[in-house]
Parts: sequence; C-alpha cells; structure tokens
Amino acid sequence: MKKCFLIFFIIFNVSLSYSQGFRALTRQGNKALKNNDYATATLNSIKALQQKPNFKKSIELFEQAIVRVNKFYEIKIKQLEANSIPFNELGDVESAQKIVDIYNSLVEVQNELLFFPEKVKLSNKKLVSDNTRDYNNQLSEAQSRLIEYKLLAAEMAYKNASNLYKSANSKIDFQKAYYAFEEISKYSLAYKNSEQLKADCLQKGILRVGVLPPSNSSGRQDTRFRVINTVVNQIRTDISQNRFITAVNISDRSIGSYANNYSGINADLVIKMTFNDWGYGQRRIKEEKYSNKTTRTKKDGTEEVFEVNGTIIETEYNANYDVIVEAILTQDNTIDKSKNLILDFSYIDGYLVGSGKPRANKSSYPLVSKLGQPRLSDFNIKGKYGADGSGSKSSEELFKDAFRNQVTNLIASWYK
Repeated sequence: MKKCFLIFFIIFNVSLSYSQGFRALTRQGNKALKNNDYATATLNSIKALQQKPNFKKSIELFEQAIVRVNKFYEIKIKQLEANSIPFNELGDVESAQKIVDIYNSLVEVQNELLFFPEKVKLSNKKLVSDNTRDYNNQLSEAQSRLIEYKLLAAEMAYKNASNLYKSANSKIDFQKAYYAFEEISKYSLAYKNSEQLKADCLQKGILRVGVLPPSNSSGRQDTRFRVINTVVNQIRTDISQNRFITAVNISDRSIGSYANNYSGINADLVIKMTFNDWGYGQRRIKEEKYSNKTTRTKKDGTEEVFEVNGTIIETEYNANYDVIVEAILTQDNTIDKSKNLILDFSYIDGYLVGSGKPRANKSSYPLVSKLGQPRLSDFNIKGKYGADGSGSKSSEELFKDAFRNQVTNLIASWYK
C-alpha cells in the first residue's frame, strides 16, 4: 500500500510540474509577443504545445506569433543591410552581428517547427507549411560577411591607433593611443603588432602622481581634520592600482609652502584637494520623559495593567563636505582636471530608553533598555557617495568612506 501511495505521489508531482511548464511557457511567450519578440513567442508556444497540444492559450499564441515572426525579422534584416552594406565604418560590424543573431533566431524557430505536434488543431491547417522557410544559406552568407567586416574593422582601428601613436607628444597622448589599440581586440585578437605597440603605449603613458596634503579653507579650526589626512593616505594607496598611475611620495609640507608652484615636485601631476566646508558628528535633538499605561480585560472579567516608563531620545547623525579636487600638471602648473565633490548626509535615530511592557508603548519609538549602535546602515548611500551601506557605521566612518570612494573613483575616471 505504501509503495502504491509513493508511486501515486511521484506521478502527481511530475504531472504538476508538467502542467506548470506549458502554462509558464505560454505566459512568457505572451509577454514576448507584446514586446515584439516574435521569435521567443513562437518558440515558447511550440514548446508549450509539445506538452499540451489542446491548450487553447498556447494555440492562440502560436497563431499570432507565427504569422509575424518571419516577415518582421526579414524587414529588420533588410534595414540593417541597407545601412551597413558595403562596409564603411566600425559600426557596420555591430549591424552585421545583429543580422547574424536574427538569422540564428529564425533558424531556431524553423528547426522547432519540425517538431510541431500534429495533434494541434489550428484554425488554418496550412499555417505551419505556409510559414516554413529555410534560412540556412542566408545565415552562412551573414556569418561570412561578419568575418570579413571584422577584418576590415580591425585594419581601420589599427590605422587610427597607429596614427595616434605616431603623433603622440605626451603621456596623455600615449594613453589615448593605448585605448585605441585596445579597441582592435573587439574585431581581431593580436592583430599585426598591435599588442606590442599597446604595451609600448602603456609604458610611455604612465603618470607619476603625487597627492598633496589636503587644504582646509573652511576657516574651521578643528583637530578632527587629521581624519581627512588619514583618508588621503589611503587614497594615495588606492590610485596606485590604476593602470596609468604610479604614486609618488611628496615631502610632508603644508600645501601653502608650494605657493602654487609645483615644478619642483618629482611628479607629472599632483592631486590637490581644497575643503571649502566639512564636518561630521552627532547631536541629541530631543530628550523627554515618557510613561504610559494600558489595560486589557481578561475572559474572567479581571483587568491586566501594562506600563512603560522611560526617556525618548532622538539623535541626529550628520556628515558633509564641499571639496574641490584638482589635477595639476607640474610642468607648467596648469589645471588638467577639476571637480567639485559634495556630500550632504543626515540621519535621525530615535528610541524610547526605559523599561516596561512593549504593549504599553504608544510613542512610535522602539523600546530599548539602553542606547546601542546607531542604525546608519538604514540610510544606504551606495552609488550616490560610494559607501557600501552595510553594517552599522558612525558618522565619521560614513564621512571617510564617502570621501575616499568619491576621490578614488574620480581620479580613476580621469586617468584610467
């Protein structure tokens, strides 16, 4: 008896999975149909009908998709061919690739039609035969064209990169030539001597970069500014990971001693950070006594009293800065890059610190026996300021993380 039950259970679950399969395929196919993805719609409808040939929704999906799929993609192919034949520019490779992808989709649809269930009752019996095509020859031609285009594009990209390399007069020029040579790999690997020239560009394009001690022009005299100096030391380590940067040490002098003349520094450029405003910390903005009682009548008619007593405490945590970051060429003291970075973060954390029954707490603040870590992780600043937003962070940690990430990412975007 137990064995019979087990067999029935297995069959039931297989049938359930089977049912969910064709329904899910049909739902996904209808979504594809609405998005003009007729290849996916057709394929899903056929696969669904292979599972359940009499499912009306799958039949309706197939009949709507099959009459559109070939014509729709053939028109797209003609448009792409009209704009990309003959080869004229690098973008023609992308068009050639799209044509190959479309033909692959059409061939996949036609291959699946070979297994279209005979039991399916269509409104038009010739629907399958009328929409059967052979796209294999066109696919082969498109694939051959793509190979040809990639070689033509590699040659075009190589000539462009070579011209940049020959005319390069600065490290920045060699960086541009490097990325131009890197573009060639999209079309052909190790084309001619491109890898050798790219390696030469990398060597000649490396910048010696020094990060100056941060400048405080906010007028605020605060010993906490040493925190910024600590972060700047981390930034010096971070930027050395950039492909075209070698970090160099600068003697520990105040920024003012350079008098805006950096030619004496053994570096190609210096990073200067000037703080117009900055701050971080916390302050208690609310502290008031709170007590409350509530009662509940039991089934026996007696009353149960719940009571809570404590102090409502609200604390505001903040972190902010307004800093100008400049990349200055030491050769002539000119500003090569400049960006104003701003952080404005504020978070209020509130609790009812006390004792009693949570049922009596109507203050809208969570009841705790004592203050714990601030829940600054609730304010996720990932992406906007660069901190990861995970775990509990103090205002100081948020300040440091945001500043470090913003400056490091900025320099990386300037000199990749």
